[in-house]
Amino acid sequence: MIDIFRLPFLFQAFLACLVLALVLPYFGLHVVRRRIVFVDLALAQISAVGVAVAVLLEKEPTFYSLLFTLAGAGFLSFPERKGRVPQEAIMGIVYAVASAVAILIVSQSPHGEADVLKIFFGNILAAEQAQLVSMAAALLLVLLFHLIFYRRFAALSFEEGARVEHKGIWNFFFYVTLGLCIALAIRTAGVLLVFTYLIVPAVGALLVAERFWRRFWAGLGFAVLASYLGLFFSYKVDLPTGSTLVATFGLFLLLIALIRWFLNMFLKKGEPL
Repeated sequence: MIDIFRLPFLFQAFLACLVLALVLPYFGLHVVRRRIVFVDLALAQISAVGVAVAVLLEKEPTFYSLLFTLAGAGFLSFPERKGRVPQEAIMGIVYAVASAVAILIVSQSPHGEADVLKIFFGNILAAEQAQLVSMAAALLLVLLFHLIFYRRFAALSFEEGARVEHKGIWNFFFYVTLGLCIALAIRTAGVLLVFTYLIVPAVGALLVAERFWRRFWAGLGFAVLASYLGLFFSYKVDLPTGSTLVATFGLFLLLIALIRWFLNMFLKKGEPL
């Protein structure tokens, strides 16, 4: 295998992947448990609206992207309660409406389309070092915040019916910190790759482990190995990096699912492993 650590642009991309692998699968375990897997797509579309508004006003897109995403995350944190309308339905509506609004705003600007497209596709190889450093610092600080208050966030996501003091406030903090991570990550990696890091390792970890921290380490290992191999194959075969990474994650998940299926078949038949 090519030693990607000797290629500066691949090494920088791998470091970015490591940060995503450390932080996003952690959130993914919460997101999958809460059954809000489309929150990433909804917040990404809200971020696109922010970028479109910034371009229309000839302002710096990053600030508006963060502002709109955090506002959207705050909004999504409030309807999370049992009622007639499921949370996923609300996120689907937000996704559709935000998509339409972004398109309408972009249509009024000759340069808005290029900036909005960066959100959806990104290019982790082309990200500037300063952008990667700021993303890494912010994501790691968010993870540290969650580790400090782990018990409160765990009670919200994994202990159904648990009594959590100031539950609404902590739920708001969860969505806002998730929104911050998504807004910063998609500026570097794009929506598709961020969604992959958020959901796929978490689902893979659910298949192989029972307890939260075992799932966390399993998801981290899954993401790191898939990232390395995805970058390697992308460089070796000259394929688009983001799409290659997503495909590699998908193949890893399929392999884990097949291994689990075979093991379950043997166990049900009472045959030795």
